[in-house]
Amino acid sequence: MLWAIGCQAGRKLPVPGADAPNCVTGVEFLGEFNQQQKHSVPKRVVVVGGGDTSIDVASVARRLGYSHIPADQVKDMGHDNAADGGEIGYVAHDVAALGVREGAQVTLTSLFPIEEMTAAEHEVQDALREGIDIQGSVMPLEVVLNDKGYATALKMSKCTVDKKGIPTPIEGTEYIIETDLVVSAIGQYGNLEGLDEFNNGRGFIEADPSYQVKNRPGHFVAGDIVRPHLLTTAIGQAAVAADTIDRFLRSGDLVKRPKVDVHHFNLLAKLHESELAPEEFVAEEQGDLRGTSSAKYAVHNYEDRAAFEIISPEALFLGHFNFTPRHLREEIHVSAQEVLGHFGERMKGLNAEEARAEAKRCMSCGLCFECDNCVMFCPQEAVKRTPKKEATTGRYVFTDYTRCIGCHICADVCPTGYINMGLGE
Repeated sequence: MLWAIGCQAGRKLPVPGADAPNCVTGVEFLGEFNQQQKHSVPKRVVVVGGGDTSIDVASVARRLGYSHIPADQVKDMGHDNAADGGEIGYVAHDVAALGVREGAQVTLTSLFPIEEMTAAEHEVQDALREGIDIQGSVMPLEVVLNDKGYATALKMSKCTVDKKGIPTPIEGTEYIIETDLVVSAIGQYGNLEGLDEFNNGRGFIEADPSYQVKNRPGHFVAGDIVRPHLLTTAIGQAAVAADTIDRFLRSGDLVKRPKVDVHHFNLLAKLHESELAPEEFVAEEQGDLRGTSSAKYAVHNYEDRAAFEIISPEALFLGHFNFTPRHLREEIHVSAQEVLGHFGERMKGLNAEEARAEAKRCMSCGLCFECDNCVMFCPQEAVKRTPKKEATTGRYVFTDYTRCIGCHICADVCPTGYINMGLGE
């Protein structure tokens, strides 16, 4: 069983008054927006956070804007123009609906100084450019309610944050931010109702390095329910979990995995693809097995270290790599005056030629990219190209052990750290 249920619940503010009807979480806010259930916001919005989710909430609020007509009427008027190929995107309402809107006053607060916020720097700069008021080094103290129980303001204070991330208010710095909507974007957790035995006490499922649920054989887990992070993180966890499940179903034995998994190619699979698989090994017929470079039952000049280590920068010969600047995507800046109803992309993607050029910047650390340095610089002519009919990915050169003297020159001139010298055991 693989548990990949994500984190569908947001954390409410841990302050008095946070249960007010107009205090919502970032997950709820963005969920309604993505499901086309939210087409406008109140005039004044305060977002508490500092991470990427809080930036998303604040940016969406600025784009939706404040409507002067009742919310239910605005909702009925809304439609998704993106489906018709419109450039504005998601909620490009009728002209009549946009005509009665103005930009909402959106404030984003963070425990950390603006320059130390966990959100991506370019996202923060975009938010400032789009007219979002970002206040750093502040913390909420209380949601101020009216006599009907609705939030009308958020009581704040300047604060300091210790090394553990725990904030402390600075006495005498309290102030009020008037608001019509408070959005808490301070974290997410999983909905584990009915799965209490899997809850680690913090709304997540604990995983071991193989992504098996701790102390529960046969149960595996991947994605945000382990730890909310990037999409690529979830994909990587799922890849490890899939391999673990395969091993579990085959034998029940799980190999010890490294702290970070690195996936390269499988040389034996490549050899089989090329009909170059090693011959069957029969111990009684082979004799002395040491130091052979000619036996057809062995795979020479190859050791798949990918599953156990990461190639360190010290193993690379950077002298072979000229500096090539990144091919950066062009940013499309949106001003505070243009942001209303603007749901277009803020980054212009690379074209095919630029994408290929950017990919060519990769130094292929840990992989042979057939530069011929080891062949050219070997003083004993012990390293030679593998004959074309016997070559495949990862099998470009071979070593004649009768000539090799272990001078390490081939390893020293290898740009990628692919050659790992050792005393044959």
